[in-house]
Amino acid sequence: MAKKKEWVTPNRMKFDSDCKTFNRQVDCISIGNVIGHVQLSGCVRPRNETECNGYDFPKRHLQEYDLCWLLKNFPNYVKEYIRKLDYAEDHPLIAYEFRHWRGKKKVVHGYVVTTGSDNGHKLLRKWYPDRMKSKSVINEAVKYIAD
Repeated sequence: MAKKKEWVTPNRMKFDSDCKTFNRQVDCISIGNVIGHVQLSGCVRPRNETECNGYDFPKRHLQEYDLCWLLKNFPNYVKEYIRKLDYAEDHPLIAYEFRHWRGKKKVVHGYVVTTGSDNGHKLLRKWYPDRMKSKSVINEAVKYIAD
């Protein structure tokens, strides 16, 4: 079960990582499609899903749409992982980016991919640079988004 959120203020969630800047900037860490200050995430449909809003599409089309819309600026290695993952053939996923801001400069701590709600938001993969603070941010964030 995902870690329960605690609130410091009505607009700021308590977050305890080794990166004090990230901790101060956390608005909310949440599951699913999120455009937040420290999180960008999106649901990715399975490769074999072909129907949307009463229209039929070729296999892979809807998954590619998801990867090229909300997740368009995710690194290719994250998107390629999803494209090649056997599990993603028939099951939805959620991809996450965790970052903080230094002025207008985005500082990315890493990326996470979990299963969708159909399989309980299980952690599939995480990536982070070789920085202890980033590892701490990602490992703490995973507690809120994966079971």
